[in-house]
Amino acid sequence: MLQKVLSQIDLYTDVVHTIKLPLDEYRVKLLEGFVLRNRMSNNSKTHAYEDYRFRSFKSLAFFHDYVRDFFRLDYNKVLIIKEQWGNIYQPMERSPTRNLINPLNLHESPDYVYIYCVDVAPDSCEFVMEYDDNRRANRSWHIPLKTNQFIIFPATQRYFITKNKSDNMNVFLTTTADYKEYK
Repeated sequence: MLQKVLSQIDLYTDVVHTIKLPLDEYRVKLLEGFVLRNRMSNNSKTHAYEDYRFRSFKSLAFFHDYVRDFFRLDYNKVLIIKEQWGNIYQPMERSPTRNLINPLNLHESPDYVYIYCVDVAPDSCEFVMEYDDNRRANRSWHIPLKTNQFIIFPATQRYFITKNKSDNMNVFLTTTADYKEYK
């Protein structure tokens, strides 16, 4: 019997373990955008209202290089960064449920999203991706989050980060990317 997979939902997760990233610098830069209220959008009705711009910094390239190398070597795909921002969730806050595509402009929408856990209190929250498995609709996949972990998934998937059950702020870096096949 011949089987041909026409569609699948890919989800990748790992911990940055072969390089030491300056997480304190990442945290300070992302919190700076939050404190200064440097929002991606000033429209409080959009999800981007909760996303904060930050000034670029040199050591961030180490993280992006790590993820791109991982993706290229293991999956033969080259990630091309489009946008990035920080998210800060205070105690008892959670992210909105969303995907990161523009249904009115799919051509300009990203292919992938990757979320990096810059500073996450132990056992405080989970990443949840919603998906349909043919007629088994409204399924979800849960991944407990921890500092120095990243998750990569298609931008078409709806996702959220659960309520922060700790007494500390949780800090995340979100990046969108396109991909091309590596030859």
